[in-house]
Amino acid sequence: MARFRGQLFVCATGCCCGRTGDGFAAISTELYHGEWERRRLRNVVHLTIGGCLGPCALANVALLLFDGQAQWFHTIDSDALVRALYDHIDAMLAADGCLPPPAALASHHFTASTWQARPDGQPVDDFRPRRRVAAPVVFLTGSDVAAAACHASPDGESPVCDAPSTATAPADGDATATRLHALLADLGVTAAAVPRRNGELVFDEPWQGRVFGMAVALSEQGRLPWEEFRQALIAEIAAAEARGGEFRYYHAWLAAFERVLAARGAVRPDELEEATFQFEFGERDEVY
Repeated sequence: MARFRGQLFVCATGCCCGRTGDGFAAISTELYHGEWERRRLRNVVHLTIGGCLGPCALANVALLLFDGQAQWFHTIDSDALVRALYDHIDAMLAADGCLPPPAALASHHFTASTWQARPDGQPVDDFRPRRRVAAPVVFLTGSDVAAAACHASPDGESPVCDAPSTATAPADGDATATRLHALLADLGVTAAAVPRRNGELVFDEPWQGRVFGMAVALSEQGRLPWEEFRQALIAEIAAAEARGGEFRYYHAWLAAFERVLAARGAVRPDELEEATFQFEFGERDEVY
């Protein structure tokens, strides 16, 4: 059995790599295979062209293993870069050892394992999904979002909610605003009350406005009993205060929202977990 110095893995059929319909560059599998044969790398550096390699936040990924070391490259989307990758392999074989990526590949080099430092020496803020402490941010889609009481502001960033402050009664003819006013007033003036600034609702991040709007929309449709949600929100706030540390209101709101939906069978816990993983690792784009 031949013992290899290395192996080149190429993602060609994953969820993003090579998918031109999604805006990613094509992958020339013929060039990869042709250069591998032309340079007579068989039984020296094996070539595997296949599916997803894992770093789904990037595209057109290649993994080069050589002498027990791993080098990851992203956006290998041109013939010149493919040839540069093979030139790098030839240089390491000539040097009889692993070498840093050359200038042509340096900007495409990244690390995808916890035991590897970043190539640029910057600190790494790794995802730790199994050690999650804060409530996960989960986005729902479909008619519930479309019916939400919040909509995007003209700048496309901050959500705007058609809700008056508790100090001012809404117009008699505005039935939606009247119902929303009643829902917010029902939260009272305790810790469960939504954050406001100068009487207006405040959202520090876009997802907060979306999860607020979804809870209101589902309540309007009769699919989220408001009193049940309110009690869950009060319990989440109390639990967060008992834990200590920085308190974030909409983390408690989201946790209460998820709890009630899961308890009523509207969303399964495994669905929430899977959606969270997809967003954390770039398998899905955020929806604005």
